[in-house]
Amino acid sequence: MSDVAAMRAFNRELAAVVGATVNVTTTDGKSYTGTLKGIDQTSLSIVLSEVLGDDGEIPKIFIYGSSIISFSVAEKEISLEGLAKELEKQFPPGGVRYYGDTQVIVVMNKIRVSAEGVEGSGPLYERVAAIAEDWMKDRGIL
Repeated sequence: MSDVAAMRAFNRELAAVVGATVNVTTTDGKSYTGTLKGIDQTSLSIVLSEVLGDDGEIPKIFIYGSSIISFSVAEKEISLEGLAKELEKQFPPGGVRYYGDTQVIVVMNKIRVSAEGVEGSGPLYERVAAIAEDWMKDRGIL
């Protein structure tokens, strides 16, 4: 695998865990568990929300990349935000809308994707369902 391909694969994996619950260990020995809201791919700095840490509950924390020893996905979850990004690659601009507050994806105003699955019918449904299934298999969810 070339360096460029390896970097792309690494960045895809990072993007796929946005929205998942992660465990983070920092260089000062502190541990945090929270929802990964974002990653700066240059510095590998992260943003966590709904955090449970050594110091108790924290609504939101920003951790600079150089102070992170490790972070791992706490449990297998479907990151619908990551799936929405994958679907955006397959459909015209504006054809995929992600509603983070309800964890719902709407494709071409016809197909609805939620944690319960893909809803709809017809060829568009079949295409979205196949993409979602492949995406979940790649991440070990199915």
